[in-house]
Amino acid sequence: MKDETSEFQRRLRDLCGELARGDYGKIDSLFAMTIDAGAPAVLQELAEAFASMAVQIEAREYRLGEMLAELKEANRRLEDANRTVTNENDTLRSQVQRLTIEIDQTRKEREVSAIVETDYFRTLQERAQAMRQRQRHGETTEAASS
Repeated sequence: MKDETSEFQRRLRDLCGELARGDYGKIDSLFAMTIDAGAPAVLQELAEAFASMAVQIEAREYRLGEMLAELKEANRRLEDANRTVTNENDTLRSQVQRLTIEIDQTRKEREVSAIVETDYFRTLQERAQAMRQRQRHGETTEAASS
């Protein structure tokens, strides 16, 4: 009986070691130990407790794996969205720059037009034209005298 108990203990220890390493392949052997008639009741209860923990851990690892896969997919979608937003921002920035240039050009034309249409500017134009005519008239008089 003592040999059977120590053999049972060794098997239980070995199976628990495998579970600790994440190897759930022999979990059925652990469950079989829970009904082994040759094992002491306390060791059967331990085997059942370890088997139950192993099932819960395996289920938790599975859920965590699923969550990790979902998070990776969400991260991939976020990276795609980030690239799209970055591209759209670059496009919008370029459009704003073009519009700024167009607005500046329009404003310049409007300001020039406002200046050109003033009485003061017309007076300056008339004076400049009169000066040019006097200068040309003076050049023609000098050319005729030479």
